[in-house]
Amino acid sequence: MVPTRTTDATAVALLALSALAGLALWPSLPSEMAIHFGASGTPDNVVDKPLGVLLAPAIGVAALVFVRVAARVDPAADQRVLDLSVLFLGATIASVQSFVLAWNLGVRVSPAVVVGPVLLGAGVLTVYAFYREGCLG
Repeated sequence: MVPTRTTDATAVALLALSALAGLALWPSLPSEMAIHFGASGTPDNVVDKPLGVLLAPAIGVAALVFVRVAARVDPAADQRVLDLSVLFLGATIASVQSFVLAWNLGVRVSPAVVVGPVLLGAGVLTVYAFYREGCLG
């Protein structure tokens, strides 16, 4: 597994790229952006453009900091699981932000395009964590 610093840098880079994509697309984005979608795939929450572009990446960075601080208080039994979780967190939030940007540019795809891979990844990560922790034998 790659060192923790590389893992953190990769996760932050994914979030930064999603923020930079929003800034690059700024002129094409609507003044109010849909950021949350109901089960039917229709938006049920909109915010002003600055919040729509920067909120998810900012939450992602804050979540990464929280995970690393929590790991200092209660160290992980297996650093590989923690590092993989950090990568998963950064990639998940960046992919959700990419979906939000695309939807607000008029690309209409089902939220399942993002939710499906996220759920699959979470399942694989969970099984891997149980395996590494010795819970699967």
